[in-house]
Amino acid sequence: MADYECKDFADIEKCFQKLHVYINTQVEKLKVKQEQIDDRVKILENQAEFANGELHDIHNSIIPNLEAQIVEEANERLKLEVWGKKWTLIIRGLEGRVGESPKVTKTIVRIWLNNNKKGLGMDSELVKGMLFTAVHRLPNGPEQKRNIILRLSNLTDRDDILTAATKLPRGCGYGVVPDLPPSLAVRRGELLAERSKMSSEEKRKCRLVYLNEPPFVQLVKKRS
Repeated sequence: MADYECKDFADIEKCFQKLHVYINTQVEKLKVKQEQIDDRVKILENQAEFANGELHDIHNSIIPNLEAQIVEEANERLKLEVWGKKWTLIIRGLEGRVGESPKVTKTIVRIWLNNNKKGLGMDSELVKGMLFTAVHRLPNGPEQKRNIILRLSNLTDRDDILTAATKLPRGCGYGVVPDLPPSLAVRRGELLAERSKMSSEEKRKCRLVYLNEPPFVQLVKKRS
């Protein structure tokens, strides 16, 4: 303001000229600042656009890919676990004492496999020739009928037992199922609970199957 201050009206024209120059100078300075601000805004906008693009890629590409990889990795681990348990069966409903020795449990299993009335009725020579690599009671199940885990050395024997078990009468209290990793065992229970809510006709048309690939266990309609 001092550049164009007038002490009297003697030279008011010169005063206005100075004011005009001052204002123009300030306007030019503001224009320069405005241009600088515009440049900075453009830089920020470009950075924001780049960041949005990066976020868009992360949201639409990277995250889904990671999720898919996590699922794939989990499924691969399950496949290995399922493969490792393919020789193992869970037998339910056989009476026994808490704390019985594996030797006693093995004898109980062999008798049941061969029993025609309350067991699977399998050929005695076939049962005798089966090699059990592990057999013992599990901590789950009713106290006097704790589930039994049976591991065989031969997959043919395993399949023969499962086939014979399909002929057990409904409601007999006995059962044989493949051993599964915990998460799949839970899923099997959910599917069986789902099946139990079906009508008798729907149940006859539906069965539980085991797969080597995801989802590993599922309900399917029987072929007519």
